[in-house]
Amino acid sequence: MNKVIEFFDKNHLPLAGKRLVIATSGGPDSVALVDMLYKLKHEYDFEIIVAHFDHKLRKDSGEETNLLKKYCLKRDLPFENGIWMREENLTSGVEAAAREARYDFLVKTVHKFQADYLLTAHHGDDLLENILLKFIRSGNPNEMNSLKAIGEREGIPLLRPLLSFSKQELLEYDRIHGLDFIEDETNNEDETMRNRLRHHVVPLLKEENPNLVHNALRFSENLDILVDLSDQKIEQVGMPEQILGKFYRIRLEKLNNLSKSEQAYFWQSFIWKKWHRRVGNEFKQFTLMNYQSYWYLWRNKDVDNLSGEKIKDIKLDIPFDFYGQKIILSKNPDLNNEKLGDFWSSEKEFKAGTLPAGSKLLLKNGHHAKAKKMFAEAGIPLPLRKYCLSIFTQEEQPIFIEKTYENQTWDKNKIHYYLYRLKFM
Repeated sequence: MNKVIEFFDKNHLPLAGKRLVIATSGGPDSVALVDMLYKLKHEYDFEIIVAHFDHKLRKDSGEETNLLKKYCLKRDLPFENGIWMREENLTSGVEAAAREARYDFLVKTVHKFQADYLLTAHHGDDLLENILLKFIRSGNPNEMNSLKAIGEREGIPLLRPLLSFSKQELLEYDRIHGLDFIEDETNNEDETMRNRLRHHVVPLLKEENPNLVHNALRFSENLDILVDLSDQKIEQVGMPEQILGKFYRIRLEKLNNLSKSEQAYFWQSFIWKKWHRRVGNEFKQFTLMNYQSYWYLWRNKDVDNLSGEKIKDIKLDIPFDFYGQKIILSKNPDLNNEKLGDFWSSEKEFKAGTLPAGSKLLLKNGHHAKAKKMFAEAGIPLPLRKYCLSIFTQEEQPIFIEKTYENQTWDKNKIHYYLYRLKFM
C-alpha cells in the first residue's frame, strides 16, 4: 500500500478531498487496487467510486458484477455498473469497440460523480508486455511508452498507480487479505500475441532477471524524459502550416539542421499529434513530398484521382461548397472566419471551382502566363493544385487562385472582395 501513496506523492497528486473513480473488472489486479485504496481513504480523506463495465462477451461475466456488488455493499462503497449494448452487425474489431465503449462509460461516470481522477489497475507486467509488443510491431519510442503512469482521457487525469507492482505481488496481496476475484479464462489461451508473450517469453526473461518488471518501469520513465526533450527540439523548429484546408507544409530551411532520422521523427510526431496515427519511416497512408522550397505532407485518402470541382455560379455572402469546405465570398473585410485571400474586381457576379488544366492567367502587362508556371512559383505541387480554390468571371476567366494568383489588371471601378473558410455551419 505504501507504494500506492508513493505514487501520488512522487507525482504531486493531492488526495485530500479528492474523488477517485476506479475502473474495476473483478479480476485480481483491479480488486487489489480497490482494496488498497479502501484501506487508505479514511486516513488520507478521499472518496472512491467503483466502476464496472460488463462487456457481455462471456457467459459468466455477470459473476464479476455480483462479486463487486457484494464487495462494495459490505464496505459501503458507491458502485456504478454499465452494460455494453453491442451493435448486432459488429463482426470485426470487437475488442477495440469494447475498449472504447468501456472508456466512454468510465468518462461518463467521472462526470456523473464530478470525480477528480480516473484510475486503472494496469501493473508492471502489463507494462513489460506492452513494451515487448510495441517493440515487435514497430519499435517506435512513442508507441513503446503508450502505457504511462499518468495520462489523460478527454481532459480527465488517467492514473495507473500499480505500474510498480508485479502481477505476482497483486495476487499475493489478494491471498493475504482473503479477497475474492474472477480470472478471465481467455487469459489462459495462446490466441493473442500478448498471451503468448505472457505465457512463454516473459517467464524466460524473468529467469534471466527477476527484477525485469522494475527495469520496464525505469525504461518507461526514462523514455518519457527523452521523448519530452525531443519534443522540445521539435517545438523549436516550429509546426507545419495548414494549406488548402487539409494539407500541411513547412519550409525546407527549417528542417535543414535536423538529420534524416530527426526529420522522420519530426513528421512522425506531427502525424501523431494531428491525426493520432503512429507511422514508421515508410509513412504508410501518407505522402511526404519535397517541392520547391517546401516539405509537403498529406493523407493519401485526402487526394483523389478526379479532375477537380466543377465550375459553378456562386452568390455574394452565401456559403458554397468546395471539396467539403464551406466557403463564402464577401465584401466584408472582418468576418470572424479563416481568411483564404482577397482580390479586386469590377465584376459583380462570379463562379468558383477548380482551375482547368492548361489554363492561362492574365498578367498586368496584358500578356498571359501558363497556370502551371504560377503554381510552381507559389510552391504548389501538382497533386494539390486542383484543391486551390479558383474564382472566375461569368465568362470563366480566372481572377483568383488560392495561394497562387489574383487579378492583376487595373480598373478604377474595382471592388475589394474577401474569401473565407467558415468555421461553423
